[in-house]
Amino acid sequence: MKTKIKFCKKCVMPNTRPGILFDENGVCEACNNYEKKEHTDWERRYKELEELCDKYRGCNGEGYDCAIAVSGGKDSTFQVYVMKELMGMNPLLISVDNWSWTETGKANKANISEAFGCDILTFSLNKKIGKKMLLKGLEKIGSPTWYVDAAIYAAPVNLCMKMGIELLVYGENVNYEYGGSQKEETYSAKGIFGNDVVKPIDWNEWLEDGITMKDLHSIKQPSIDEMSKAKLEPIYLSYFIKWDSHHNYEVAKRHGFRHMEHEWVRENTIENYNQIDSPGYLTNQWFKYPKFGHSSTTEMTSRYIRAGKMTREEAIKLVNERDHILDQRVLDDYCNFVGITVKEFWEIADKWYNKDLFEQDKFGVWTKKINIE
Repeated sequence: MKTKIKFCKKCVMPNTRPGILFDENGVCEACNNYEKKEHTDWERRYKELEELCDKYRGCNGEGYDCAIAVSGGKDSTFQVYVMKELMGMNPLLISVDNWSWTETGKANKANISEAFGCDILTFSLNKKIGKKMLLKGLEKIGSPTWYVDAAIYAAPVNLCMKMGIELLVYGENVNYEYGGSQKEETYSAKGIFGNDVVKPIDWNEWLEDGITMKDLHSIKQPSIDEMSKAKLEPIYLSYFIKWDSHHNYEVAKRHGFRHMEHEWVRENTIENYNQIDSPGYLTNQWFKYPKFGHSSTTEMTSRYIRAGKMTREEAIKLVNERDHILDQRVLDDYCNFVGITVKEFWEIADKWYNKDLFEQDKFGVWTKKINIE
């Protein structure tokens, strides 16, 4: 069945985003969900968060009474500010290490610890296995950072269960905020493993090149039953606090968060503060383009349109100019770690272009058949 692409009438998100739905007026669910925020009783939900924190505050005596999954970015800074400064909790911050870091990313991660006085537990993946798994993700499912993403989702849950921490805080519910398979607005993040960010795999197909299940044990996701038995309650902060990535950035700046522009001006996005921790990790963000026809610029301009910070006409111009670009530093960082050449990367990427959306000329260059209007 051929892919018929259409774009949201309010923002610039196409219907090719996995799981997203459009209403009868051609408006995507992310825009509709954003509008619902204007009619939400945020004061009541803030009180619900306070009551939830009261339930767990001091539950481990002088130990940690919650954990927060962090990367070190603006949203992480905002989450820690809310939970530590506003809620008065004693959180353990849980982070998954990248294979490389920007200097700004390292500084921002260190700043969270210093600004709020929190311990950070960083889970560092097996780099030998990581090189193999990242390449397999690229080749097998067109997801260059599947292995790292699996760890980002699994590690905080697994570590909380082992350490007896019962409250785990995530940022936004990505499916509800931006469109996806999970439609319900809920505070519970127990279903987070089903949000399609980390696609399910047949583990047996990956057990080659010396890789065993022992090597992959750390990235396996526990079941909801296992979480319940451990009395773990994972939550989305975006249910309790009106979530706006740019506003989060403004709050984070007040607590020492630094943007990227003094270090690196990226080629394929319109801002300098989102996903700035690791260069090569952004390969996965770009890979949405050949598969679904949209990438970072589409996502960020759509958020700006919803927040009233940009017109659709302004967004269309930026999307057509930048969305297709794979930043050179991003590509080099990924290829250098995995151990392939740029030519080999593009030969693999060629296999993932959606031929309903793109056509390739005799020189190998892909062109999108339909640009947003």
